[in-house]
Amino acid sequence: MQLPNCTSASIDIRKLHDYALDPNHPEGRHKARVFLSALGLGASDSEWLAAAILGNICAAEAVEFGHTAWGTIYKADIQIWRGNRCAKLRTGWLCRGDTTKLTTCFIVGERDETA
Repeated sequence: MQLPNCTSASIDIRKLHDYALDPNHPEGRHKARVFLSALGLGASDSEWLAAAILGNICAAEAVEFGHTAWGTIYKADIQIWRGNRCAKLRTGWLCRGDTTKLTTCFIVGERDETA
């Protein structure tokens, strides 16, 4: 199934810049280390990563993962290419009514196409 409202999905850039790609964040630093190793991405690449996620999310297979008081949770895996590097990125989304927002993202697999 396609992620609900994927064409209008949103990403709070702070979730990427200040958390997932921040090597100094007490919790996000582990994700940041993997993003750097897999794709060469740092905090300054937040806008690029957001655009890559939004540009690929409508083609991804989304799976309903659960329900909360705030909405329905979905997960969707997408392939992200950066130069000759490719990584499988797991994304998590919260959908409520017409609103779909990124809640998490992390690398779950990678490969280097030069190898």
